[in-house]
Amino acid sequence: MKKIISALTTGIVMAAATSANAALPTTAAPTNAAADGDYIGLLQGYAFDIGILLGLAIATIAFIVVSSNMIGVYKEIGAGKKTWSDMGMHGGMGVLLLVFVVFLLTEAAAIIF
Repeated sequence: MKKIISALTTGIVMAAATSANAALPTTAAPTNAAADGDYIGLLQGYAFDIGILLGLAIATIAFIVVSSNMIGVYKEIGAGKKTWSDMGMHGGMGVLLLVFVVFLLTEAAAIIF
């Protein structure tokens, strides 16, 4: 009885392993796709894509910091420690900071490639 169960289990595992490899997806080409066979260019394309993603992460962190600051100022307005003009100043400077960060990231992306 143990031999039959073992044989059935082995058959099921082999059938599952064979069908699992049937249709594997291909990897996506980088945005700056290189010619066929140019592996250095391919790696450079992937590095560029990773750099762009890191830049987007930096911009997202900057946006979260500015938003957190604005929420903190709004909280202090409710406590009577700050005025609405303080919030306007923090908002204006936050927008300028975000524009500056995006500008620098755009320039860095243009310099890399």
